[in-house]
Amino acid sequence: MNRRAAFLILLLLLASAGAGLAAWGLVRHGGVAERAFSDRRIAQHFLTIAFGREHGAEPGQHLAKWRGGIRYRVVRWTGGPDTERAEAALHRQMRDLAGLTGLAIVRTTLFDANFLIALTGEDLFAWQVRRALAAANRPLGGTIADANCAGFFGQDVETGAIVNARILIPVDRAVRRNLLERCIVEETAQVLGLPNDADGGVRSVFNDADRSTALSRLDRLFLALLYDPRLEPGLSRAETARRVRQLLPPLRRRMGY
Repeated sequence: MNRRAAFLILLLLLASAGAGLAAWGLVRHGGVAERAFSDRRIAQHFLTIAFGREHGAEPGQHLAKWRGGIRYRVVRWTGGPDTERAEAALHRQMRDLAGLTGLAIVRTTLFDANFLIALTGEDLFAWQVRRALAAANRPLGGTIADANCAGFFGQDVETGAIVNARILIPVDRAVRRNLLERCIVEETAQVLGLPNDADGGVRSVFNDADRSTALSRLDRLFLALLYDPRLEPGLSRAETARRVRQLLPPLRRRMGY
């Protein structure tokens, strides 16, 4: 398959299946010490991240999470050792997320994938994002041309379950800004159903004031909480909050947080 034909297939996959939700952002440098928080504060941050929309005009009305398995494919639009390093890191991250969430996450072919990760270049990145958002009938929002990386997911309109996801990482830009690992960790976590940022002194990949390049203990707690089977996709914010108050204390004890 030549480069042009593969590129057209990539664009088709980016535009496919359901209403897409953009979840991208600028990653700023900073540092936040990790510490334990009260159940109430953790629940507040979780709800902000799960129901907020970083560049959306309105918050999400229903809890979004994957119900079925994830079949992912990494597509390279640029070469070199940095791209090889990024792909290796992505495979490690997907294995880690499978362990945290209990989801079946496997590598697959381009045509079978419901989760596409494109390692692209700075020269193509903004155009690819604009095309994907236009196809999903979503406004651009934010300074997209200067974003470090971008992630999108699509939901089933009836159940709220996430059915597809796409990530775009301009490897050369991310490496130049020393944000390659951060982009990989943040975007893969966000498209699992935690699309918003929540600043306020927490060490987290969902906090742009923090420069973590790995999931913090709090991030891991958020993901484990989201994928507790008692939190079902489509729940309202109020019902999610009620269940989170019940689930959080024993989950914290189990995870030692």
